[in-house]
Formats: sequence, C-alpha cells, structure tokens
Amino acid sequence: MTLKIKLFTGIVFIFFIALVLSFSIRSYAVDKRNREYREAECERENEFVKEVRKNLDECGFKNAGVNLTKMYNEDREVTYKLVANHHSFEYASDDKLDSIEDMFYETGEEYLLGNMETELTFR
Repeated sequence: MTLKIKLFTGIVFIFFIALVLSFSIRSYAVDKRNREYREAECERENEFVKEVRKNLDECGFKNAGVNLTKMYNEDREVTYKLVANHHSFEYASDDKLDSIEDMFYETGEEYLLGNMETELTFR
C-alpha cells in the first residue's frame, strides 16, 4: 500500500513539475519575443530621428533640436509627435517649411509604425 502511495505521489509531483516548466518556458518565450520587438521598435525610432536630423542639416538647419514622443490611445494604437526646433524656422518661407514637414512624413512612413503629428518651433 505504501509503495502505491509513494508511486502515486511521485507521479503527481513529476506531472506538477512538468506543468510548471511548461508554463515557465512559454512565458519566457513570449517575454523574449516582446522584448525583441520593443528593442527593434526603439531602434527604428532612433534611426528615424537620426535621419530627420540629417535631412534638416542638408536643408540648412544645422543643430536643430528634434524630439520624438510616442503616445498610445485606449486601443493601444501609436501616434508619434515630432517636434523640431531651430531659430531659423521663423525666417523660412512657408513653402520650405511645408517641404520639411512633407519630408518628415515621408521619412516617418519608412521607419515608424503608427500615425504622426509634426510641429516646427523657433524659440
């Protein structure tokens, strides 16, 4: 009788350990996949900011401040807000500023997954 109880307890214990390991491995795999996705997304965002800075330099706005903010709505959809700051924006023509904003949106389509808003400041 005691041998049967020990055998049953051993089998239950092994089953329990296998179940716990199964959930742990799945959880680790999902966490790793999410972490890799977030790292790739962050890398794309950083590359986008570098590209915007490079394009602003080429347009004559050297050392412009560029800030990218990510916002989520209640459905977890992403909206990016890009704010570029340069003292010369105040003196630039509307056509030039429009072409810069168009460049922001074109570059954003390459790098970002989500909607984008832009703002040009000259303080």
